[in-house]
Parts: sequence; C-alpha cells; structure tokens
Amino acid sequence: MSITRDIVFVDTQVKWHNADITLDLGTTTPGVYKAALWTDAVTPNASQANPAYGTSPWNGTSGGEASGPGYTTGGQALVVVSFAELVSTPGKTGWIVNDLLWTETTITAKGLLVYRASDGVAILLRAFAQSYPTNDGDFEVGMPTDGILRRAHVGPIL
Repeated sequence: MSITRDIVFVDTQVKWHNADITLDLGTTTPGVYKAALWTDAVTPNASQANPAYGTSPWNGTSGGEASGPGYTTGGQALVVVSFAELVSTPGKTGWIVNDLLWTETTITAKGLLVYRASDGVAILLRAFAQSYPTNDGDFEVGMPTDGILRRAHVGPIL
C-alpha cells in the first residue's frame, strides 16, 4: 500500500480522549509539533498501535521519509495558529496551522506526517494528490484555512 488518503491515527485519538495521553492542540508555542515529508514508499495504517515518528514505518529507513538537499530528517516545526470553533462553520472545530516551506530542495514527497516533537506521537497524515518533486526549488505545503484537522460537533452522531 502507499499514501492514498488522509489519516487520523485511531490509537492516538482513543488515547487522547481517554486521557491516556495529552495533546494540547491549542498551544501556539512553535516546535511542540513537527511535520515531516514522506515518499510513496511508506505503508500507512490508520489502526497502527502506538504510531510515532521514529518507529516503523515512520523511521525513515523502513518507510521512505523524503531526503535530499534542502530537507532535514524529521521535518520542521509546525506553527499552530489555533484550535477552536470555526467562525465560518459553527459546531465545527479546526486545528489551524501555518503553511510550510522548504527552500532550495531536491526531493519528492507524497504526504506529510504531523507528530508531537517531544516523543514522536503521530497525530495525522495528510496525503497529497500525487508525488511532487522539486529540483533545487521550493517545496511548499499550503494548509487549509479551516484547519489541517477538522471535527463536526453537531448533527447526526450515528
């Protein structure tokens, strides 16, 4: 399998909601969360137990983290703007983060793994529509204005 769709890691979400782990998605301290680029060589699994950067398949050597000039293993700090109810969509929350930019890169990437920097806990994987290469150019990931992670809190539950 390869990167074909966005994933919110189930194990991380269950542990967060059961208070087994703490995820302060509202912190605006840069560097609490990081984002790393991945090639299509990784085999993501939404049901993976204890998904974390640095463990299989997210350890680069077995999974295909992007590599090349202009890219540092582990990705870069994610800057959180907010985690709150969306003004444009009452009843829905959004985790809003800044766009990411790697300059002067020669890499190829198909997805973006977002994880907690302190221990690697993987939160989500954003899939790109295709693999995107650069050749001594910029690699930019534009983030959705309504959040990289969105949740509806009203409407039918079942």
